[in-house]
Amino acid sequence: MPRRNAGPTGRDPRALLVLAAALLVARVVLGIHENRNPPPRPDLVRWRPAATAEAEARAQGRPLLYDFTAEWCGPCRAMEHQVFADAEGAAFINGRFVPVRVQDRQREEGRNPPLVDSLQARFHITGFPTLVVVPPQGGEPVTLDGYAGKSITLTRLAEAAGHARPRRTFRLGTTGR
Repeated sequence: MPRRNAGPTGRDPRALLVLAAALLVARVVLGIHENRNPPPRPDLVRWRPAATAEAEARAQGRPLLYDFTAEWCGPCRAMEHQVFADAEGAAFINGRFVPVRVQDRQREEGRNPPLVDSLQARFHITGFPTLVVVPPQGGEPVTLDGYAGKSITLTRLAEAAGHARPRRTFRLGTTGR
């Protein structure tokens, strides 16, 4: 009768293979989850309160940038992660605009604060994300609907910041409506 080794080296190698396979599958599943749900990165944009932002924009001669967003909106989360939490994107926004975040709470709380409702009505917001650039001395806003990636968003924001022009809407891509 063959002798079986005692101790840690005498274990059945099949058990180790099953354990290794289980760990590999767990890591792949975790990787897919992390890719679909990236960990939150700190938002680097210095958001201003909506109540005082217009006066600040006039005083500084910089356009207002309203970010209309909602907690449940997937494209909004992507824009936050790729633009607002990115050092380059945030530096551009902080240097060129007076940024204001307008958080929709309709789905979560059943209603919005009056200021949020009035801003959404004023700028005809129908979906998220929507960025609205308002010239510092007032005038017709430029609206950017949806999110199609960091590069396109920053390019359109630069165009909107550089021109006070008649009301325009850019359809950028995916929206959470």
